[in-house]
Amino acid sequence: MQTIHQILKQYWGFEAFRPLQEEIIHAVMEGKDTLALLPTGGGKSICFQVPALAKEGLCLVISPLIALMKDQVANLNQKGIKAVAIYSGMPYSQIDALLDNCMFGDIKFLYLSPERLTTDDFLARMERMKISLIAVDEAHCISQWGYDFRPPYLRIAEIREKLKGVPVIALTATATLKVVDDIQEKLLFAKKNILRKSFVRSNLSYVVRQTSNKEQALLDILKKVNGSSIIYVRNRKKTKQFSDLLNKNGIKSDFYHAGLMPKERSLKQDNWVNNKTRVICSTNAFGMGIDKPDVRTVIHMDIPESIEAYFQEAGRAGRDEKKAYAIQLLENGDIIELDKKIKEGYPTIEFIKEVHEALLTHFRISMNSGQFETFDFEIAAFAEQFTFPMSKVLASIKILEQQELLRVTESVFALSKIKAIAHKDALYKFQTDHPKAEPLIKFLLRTSEGVFEDFSTIDEEVIAQKLKITSTEVVRQLNALHKYRVFFYQARKEKPQLTFLQNRVPKQDLRLDLDFIRKRKADMEERLQSIRHYVTDNTTCRTRLLVKYFGEPLSDNCGICDVCVAQKKTGLSAEEFSKIVLAIENELRASPLNSSALNEKLKLKKEDLHAAIDYLLDSGKTVLTETGKLKWL
Repeated sequence: MQTIHQILKQYWGFEAFRPLQEEIIHAVMEGKDTLALLPTGGGKSICFQVPALAKEGLCLVISPLIALMKDQVANLNQKGIKAVAIYSGMPYSQIDALLDNCMFGDIKFLYLSPERLTTDDFLARMERMKISLIAVDEAHCISQWGYDFRPPYLRIAEIREKLKGVPVIALTATATLKVVDDIQEKLLFAKKNILRKSFVRSNLSYVVRQTSNKEQALLDILKKVNGSSIIYVRNRKKTKQFSDLLNKNGIKSDFYHAGLMPKERSLKQDNWVNNKTRVICSTNAFGMGIDKPDVRTVIHMDIPESIEAYFQEAGRAGRDEKKAYAIQLLENGDIIELDKKIKEGYPTIEFIKEVHEALLTHFRISMNSGQFETFDFEIAAFAEQFTFPMSKVLASIKILEQQELLRVTESVFALSKIKAIAHKDALYKFQTDHPKAEPLIKFLLRTSEGVFEDFSTIDEEVIAQKLKITSTEVVRQLNALHKYRVFFYQARKEKPQLTFLQNRVPKQDLRLDLDFIRKRKADMEERLQSIRHYVTDNTTCRTRLLVKYFGEPLSDNCGICDVCVAQKKTGLSAEEFSKIVLAIENELRASPLNSSALNEKLKLKKEDLHAAIDYLLDSGKTVLTETGKLKWL
């Protein structure tokens, strides 16, 4: 049996582990239940993949993200490690075959979405699999106090009861102290055991920049700071708008979001990773599982909805340990919108029920039916059809998922699949009786290796080019082969999927856990208040604000965020500088003043006052009016 260092060298090419990885791996090898809390880019996957390879048997990996599962399986397969994934949108026969392979084959990693854990097809085989380790990725999803609570994660406890003695490793990048405790309790840890890396990133400068023109501020930053960058925006439309803006100004950029075709997404991602594209403008769909160490700036054009989300996205900068910047651009309207969201952002019980009823109507579900029916689902089109505010629809669907009334999965982007159903002799006879189908059947048999034993992926457009027919005709013929039970054919899926988990009942009979919903609303308001405090606090070290949120004490200021840099220029202590900035803010919020009037009111040393004013002007928190007065933005 290989040592963990030999495995690391053979498959990853590294001579040594990153900080804390080896300690986590040793805990897992000793059979301890372990919670690994590593910030974004800390190398979480190695913490379960290496010990799993060092152990006999199969590692069960539970992950909520289809795209991340597919990426990790592909990466493991490229290293010669056998790994498979099972997720929504796959045909039952393929799931059946993969589970059989996990029992009788030499599969090392089985990736599952949490929803599949208690299905009959999995449970019937699970106890016959030689499972040596359970890895729970994005473990914060198990906690109702987490920012992304997913009830199916609670079913992991049932699996643990059946797999006595099998250790669990839970992994997450962001968890508050309350969530840390909840994860270990819900996963039935035999004994509390958390290994955490500090949230402090000593090379990452956090900056909040107030501006009246975000576009110009973005251009200024990218012209000043060289190197690769990620620009995060709220919606798909903005990704292209900002990418076009940058390209027009000589900064090579591209856009990325979950609505793109797989090939297009892969090409854009590869071009950026390989520095053919300098900047990628994206929704939060981008970055998960991508290991690019030399990102110099991550710039948020809109305020994220939680510190957890911001910290994870900002943390994609500077993984090479060299100086990098995480910048939040801020306009006055952003704070107004955030305050509005805090007051009004959570939907009422009546609105949640209305959305649920509209979904049932939209998909024509009749009374006392609909359970486990699945549909393609475009949430934007649905919201527009029923004239619902998009933000409230998103919040309502999240609540309906947490109440286990329905489930929405991300865009699957699964390529089309085929498998020969007919025996070879029957297939030959079918070709003879249906000569028009012969060219397609011959092509499928020639190009799809092992099509009688397993599923093969196909591309209808490529087939059309080779056979010199239209892709519509290819699809028609494939559907005919499926109808005659010659081949199983599943057309590619490109949209998110919505599954109803209960039969339709009259709207007035729909049962919701009101106490749970009230608690979730309070949690959301608290998270929004925390991110509001982060972007509006002009006197506290940014790193200190962030790590305090996650319960980590910090004895010293970071020295490199915008607040610390400004304070150091003054020669004042952090406390003295904070007091002066706060005093100036209070005066200017009341009315614009020139520096002389400010000095008269505050009675400060001139050099201290001017140093604080310079910071506020540089950071865009104040502006000079035409009359020479300072105005708070």
